[in-house]
Amino acid sequence: MPCGYAAGVSSREDLAFEAVVRRIAAGPYFDGLSAGPLAPLRSAPPAAVAEAEDLIGQPLPSLLRRLYVEVGNGGFGPGYGLLGLRDLHQSGSTNARSGRRDGVLTLCYWGCGISSELDLVDGQVWGRDPNPAPDGVSCTFPQHMTVVDWFLKWAEGTLHQPWLVQDPTTGVWRGATDAEHAAVLEDMFGVGGPAD
Repeated sequence: MPCGYAAGVSSREDLAFEAVVRRIAAGPYFDGLSAGPLAPLRSAPPAAVAEAEDLIGQPLPSLLRRLYVEVGNGGFGPGYGLLGLRDLHQSGSTNARSGRRDGVLTLCYWGCGISSELDLVDGQVWGRDPNPAPDGVSCTFPQHMTVVDWFLKWAEGTLHQPWLVQDPTTGVWRGATDAEHAAVLEDMFGVGGPAD
């Protein structure tokens, strides 16, 4: 047993896995619009995970590996769903492997070219929002969370689409904060947010 863990106490990773499984069971299990009933999730074969890790040159975080192998080869999660490793859940012709670049794995697309990406070297999730980025400004920005944090926030219903904004005080382009997302939603839909 790892130092610091008491018997019967789950790690944050285990809590995230269990929260994702509960959210999927409660349905719908991805946030994108569906044209009909959702197809059952099919897990990725371990060979697909090993192949992806070989192509990327980095191991997948254990939570992500576990979700692919035990839950589904994509098709669940935020935006239009976690991209699959091979076959199954894609966005256009892009799956998680083909969406990779320089140790970065595309997790999902949100629409309008916006995506969430995982830097497999430092374990951080990044947003990519090419829409408002002026010339010379990077459209990628840190979301200041790990993949465990990302999935926990999704399961709790508190994960927001990455959004590139210009700080009103400093003029620096950066990712929107949770408070900025909440303010926009309140302006658009009132205090309770959008009605389900």
